[in-house]
Amino acid sequence: MGEIKRHPERGNSQREVIRAILAEGLVAHVGIIDAQGAPVVIPMAYALDGDSILVHGSVASRLMRSAGPICVTVTLLDGLVVARSLFNSSMNYRSVVVTGTPDVLEGDERERALMVLSAFLLPGRVGHSREPSRPEIRQTTVWRLSLAEATAKIRSGPPKEDPASDYELPYWGGVVPVHTTFGAPEPDGAGVSMPVPEHITTMRRGTSD
Repeated sequence: MGEIKRHPERGNSQREVIRAILAEGLVAHVGIIDAQGAPVVIPMAYALDGDSILVHGSVASRLMRSAGPICVTVTLLDGLVVARSLFNSSMNYRSVVVTGTPDVLEGDERERALMVLSAFLLPGRVGHSREPSRPEIRQTTVWRLSLAEATAKIRSGPPKEDPASDYELPYWGGVVPVHTTFGAPEPDGAGVSMPVPEHITTMRRGTSD
């Protein structure tokens, strides 16, 4: 992985730190260079699977039809850092960047990966919904990308102010925390009327094995 040059003190290559960040996220931004040589970045659902991440999409997708190295980023926003000076205002965050050439999964590996994706995004949903049919599986491409080339970057804490001048200014400084939460489930009103299952009412994000 390339060296972090901007605020290198925020970098972290420990696998457990990287995995903990990925376990909490839901959306990755996947970047490629397309066939015309143009950069393309697409937001996609992903899953942490051991020491790799999984992404999937339609076989007809421009992104999924590309071949070669990709860059995957996941960012968790933890707070807005409000400094007394606009220049020193910032954000608290935890992010991971993963680069490499993904493996394209086929056969049983692809079917297993699709179950892993469903279980990661909606824990408990596998076994409480229809599994994908053979035609649906054939319409889906799944990539596995190793975490071998992954780096985390983390910013936390209060504003970094200039103590010689900014602390005397008549302005508020501090952090506004940001939290991602799940709201009350909203039934679609179609099909058989069913109570909301427990795995939906108790949804949360956390560390994954």
